[in-house]
Amino acid sequence: MKIIYQGKATETAPATVGAFLAANGIAAGKTVIEYKGEVLSGEDAASALLEDGAELDVFKIVAGG
Repeated sequence: MKIIYQGKATETAPATVGAFLAANGIAAGKTVIEYKGEVLSGEDAASALLEDGAELDVFKIVAGG
């Protein structure tokens, strides 16, 4: 299936947002996940089904001083 990840067309085999993130080494608990225009919690991302052509953006949380 193809999704739009970070603005780029991406082929993926995982069926859920959580599985996609895990396959790409991304810790859902340390990110903000936007899928199809909605912000998902890590728990919601784990079960959100990926849809062909859907948009997924992931933003890492950074703290500093």
